[in-house]
Amino acid sequence: MESPVLSSSSLQPSFPDAYQRGTQRIALPYLNRSVLISVDDIVSLQGEGNYTYIFTRDKKKYLVSKTLKAFESMLDESVFLRVHKSSIVNMGYVQFDNYLPDRCVKLSDGQEVSISRRRAKEISLRLHRYRITLYN
Repeated sequence: MESPVLSSSSLQPSFPDAYQRGTQRIALPYLNRSVLISVDDIVSLQGEGNYTYIFTRDKKKYLVSKTLKAFESMLDESVFLRVHKSSIVNMGYVQFDNYLPDRCVKLSDGQEVSISRRRAKEISLRLHRYRITLYN
């Protein structure tokens, strides 16, 4: 019997039943045009000054001239979590099986994102609550 092969575009997020998928899209300026991406496809956001890199589940990386704070106010806080001053993660892509105790979160696309030292307890609690909503 063959084992299923997961391609890079088959990252499946884990969202709670109450979460409405596919209801929000973001227009990103890209190569002299706008690209619409579903918020559900965003794995993480990495801020660098006035710019933000957006990583999607199909392994694409977009550079947008908006601050991470601007995206934080736009995104649903029940799914997106700011884990560091320069990082926001989509909790639907967090690999809870591979939780790293050394203040890192492992995402399903292989990224390891550092957790803020000051907010480590709060972040750990939010991740734990999110995990509970997945299984209840």
